[in-house]
Amino acid sequence: MPLQLRDERRAARRARKVGGDEGPFERNSGGERLLDEAYALDQGEPAPAARLAALEITYRRLQITGDESPRAFSAAAEHSICEEARDGRYVKIALTIAGSDSGGGAGIQADLKTFHQFGVFGTSVITAVTAQNTVGVLAWEPVPAELVTRQLDALADDLPPAATKSGMLGSASLVEAVAEGIARRRLPNYVLDPVMVATSGDRLLDRDAERLVVRRLVPLATVVTPNLDEAAALVGGEVRTPDDMERVGRALVRLGARAALVKGGHLAGEQVVDVLVADGATRRFTRPRLETTSTHGTGCTLSAAVAAGLAHGRPLERAVEDALDFVHRAIAAAPGLGRGHGPLNHFVPAPPRPPTDGL
Repeated sequence: MPLQLRDERRAARRARKVGGDEGPFERNSGGERLLDEAYALDQGEPAPAARLAALEITYRRLQITGDESPRAFSAAAEHSICEEARDGRYVKIALTIAGSDSGGGAGIQADLKTFHQFGVFGTSVITAVTAQNTVGVLAWEPVPAELVTRQLDALADDLPPAATKSGMLGSASLVEAVAEGIARRRLPNYVLDPVMVATSGDRLLDRDAERLVVRRLVPLATVVTPNLDEAAALVGGEVRTPDDMERVGRALVRLGARAALVKGGHLAGEQVVDVLVADGATRRFTRPRLETTSTHGTGCTLSAAVAAGLAHGRPLERAVEDALDFVHRAIAAAPGLGRGHGPLNHFVPAPPRPPTDGL
């Protein structure tokens, strides 16, 4: 098929897909026709230029955002939605600094899926590349610290985030590079997920780096989100009860973090308790325990969801509550993939539920 004809066919098909709300019909200058009727291009004949007006973003088109309602722009607007978006008022940016999970359930992949569901534009700084699946981490290699710094600077110069989260860092040099970059570029709303061990039990942070996380990253954090083992490694002592979780949360705040969300998924019992320590107060979030092995990427997803809420300008407590709700439903709806600890279902809608008007 000649190249020009192929391009025309693709354009016509795109126009048919996005051409409006006609359901199984397509509206054109000649009236309506069923999509499965013969078309001139199907016969290899020349066809009139495809009607591509539907591909344009008009001034009055409803623009779906992540802040609970679509926005409508007046016909008198002198600039486009894309121009409005440049200042970040309508499209918020969130940055993840983490490792790549080849299994797609954790790390960069889980973070970007979560950002998307929460209606923020996700960018990424990759710190490590892993060979892993639901069974375990087979191998991993860190990205050179200089390249991590270059990634971060490239984004800060052109796509500055409204919130940032970090996950797997892997080594002391990467912890130092990330801390230096966050401080130097003054990245706001920093969510620190101190990833040390994967769900499979594989270690993802060397022990020399743990002390550096406490000294360099915790004081920069808007909120730290450790699980029980990570909390114990960061501040010392055993963490076995919700009271212990409150204690280590307060300790993390004394170390410089503005807040701490200590995750209690590893506690025994029919209820899962998560503890937030912030602004001198403590709140416990309780949900029924879900009996499942589909827990790969829960920590990554939770911290990304918190960052997304902060990017939207929501108060920390609400961002945490929304994130916990999202993760709980994502676990409950897990697709059951893989032979080990399977991924969550990142297709579940994020709270508040996305609007349907204008889609």
